[in-house]
Amino acid sequence: MVATDLFVRGRSLRVPGERRALWTCVIAAPTVIAIAGLIFPGISLSEFVLLIAAGLVFVSIARGKLLGSSIRIEGRQLPEIAELTTSIAAQLGMAAPQVFVRDDPFVPIAAVGIGEPYSLIISSQYFEHLRRGELRFLIARELGHIAAGHTRLTSLLSASGRENPVVALVFGAWLRKTEFTADRVGLLCCDGLDDALGAIAITTFHAIGRRVDLDVLAEQRAEFDSDPSLRIGEWIAGAPYATNRLDALRKFSTDPVALGWREALAGSGANAVAIVDDPAHRVERTECASVVRRICATCIDLAVIAAVLNIPVVATVSRDLGPGKGHDSTHVVNLMLAYLPAIKIATKSFLIFFAFFIYSGLLVALGGQTLGMTVMDVRVVRATDFGKPGILQSMWRYFVAFWSAMTTVALVGFFMRIHPHDRLSGTRLVGGRKAS
Repeated sequence: MVATDLFVRGRSLRVPGERRALWTCVIAAPTVIAIAGLIFPGISLSEFVLLIAAGLVFVSIARGKLLGSSIRIEGRQLPEIAELTTSIAAQLGMAAPQVFVRDDPFVPIAAVGIGEPYSLIISSQYFEHLRRGELRFLIARELGHIAAGHTRLTSLLSASGRENPVVALVFGAWLRKTEFTADRVGLLCCDGLDDALGAIAITTFHAIGRRVDLDVLAEQRAEFDSDPSLRIGEWIAGAPYATNRLDALRKFSTDPVALGWREALAGSGANAVAIVDDPAHRVERTECASVVRRICATCIDLAVIAAVLNIPVVATVSRDLGPGKGHDSTHVVNLMLAYLPAIKIATKSFLIFFAFFIYSGLLVALGGQTLGMTVMDVRVVRATDFGKPGILQSMWRYFVAFWSAMTTVALVGFFMRIHPHDRLSGTRLVGGRKAS
């Protein structure tokens, strides 16, 4: 079994409507942000796009930050956590992530990453209060997030794992469903329902969670049915209420899908073998990303850059250079922009064109992907071994790409499986699992 089998239609562990919720959030995002901007003037589409782009940079450097300020779990350092993570990953048919322990009073556990190696971060403040079965549930649910592809987007929306009010407002409907999906995976990999419910109680109420009567807590949920207005707080949050998570797990524990998967995972657990990546080899032409993926990734990146370049600073500069504000040459420029729209369009188009290469070169140098590549699941790698290209190699790739774009070479090369600038820089743009 491989991890993707968990989400095959017919016996999928995804909660109904998860994918639909994601696309609804994406389509509605501009409208939601615009409405929020009327209430909170500091919110704009450009700033939201910048937030996501910043998340991509943060994820790219997060591993170094974790190595410098957290405890990396391995054979000599808290080996019981390493063994637990490896066994659950093998049971699910996926590669084990790197595990770190940090001091975090807000986030009990979080999975981070847009591609392998993923990182699993456990809070030391919660770890001491968790029993082995409860920890197993929490680790399994985060591996469920990775297997379902959730972390590829959630890491950009909130790289630290902490709830962001703006992100929760825009993507909350999808984020809440991903939590229910992850809970299902966690339940099937832990020893039983009691461990799952106990883990939720501890991560919600910290140490006092051990003294909470979960049956009495469940009774609080009945009030939601009598007064729907009480749900408004959850609708604008990135995580579902604990009472709803507890109720959903109780119902799912007796579902035929859960019973079938528990038996299957128990069988795979008995013969679990840690997944080891295939030996590195040179990138083949057939492993390079398709033309459709590359076009979609490029369009997304151009849209991001266009949104960023429309920030209010442009209007401020234009106002400051208006009539009576400077030298005669300034008035000439303003007149040209006012009466020759073609010049304005051409200037802005070139600015987007130039910014595209700066933006792409920087993000690929840091993490091997741009935002568009992340969405389309493609990555720039070394042609020799699928490894991450160095900073100089990445910058050279986009230097060559920029100058080839000034000629017909780029037009022809864009529809080739291997770009001319990739051949010259020793890189490849790959898609699918090898991109991670």
